[in-house]
Amino acid sequence: MKVDKVGTTNFQAVNQKYLQKAIKGYNRFGSFSGELLECLRADVFFRAISARDGLDTLEAIRKYGSDTIDFLEHVKENFEALLKRGY
Repeated sequence: MKVDKVGTTNFQAVNQKYLQKAIKGYNRFGSFSGELLECLRADVFFRAISARDGLDTLEAIRKYGSDTIDFLEHVKENFEALLKRGY
């Protein structure tokens, strides 16, 4: 099923760049790539975006990444640990 546009999300701060890339990957390959998660993780670790925004973005893109769910959970745990440390 192809996604034409982004719907609304229940999350506070979704990074639109990553959401658009997830949708594009889903439309082309049926799932976004692990590379997208690596880039998101790097942006959070280097503070280009906050850990809270990273978590919200992960939750918003989850439905577009059926093949990457295990890695998504690993990245989510990393972001949650950063939040607990006040990162």
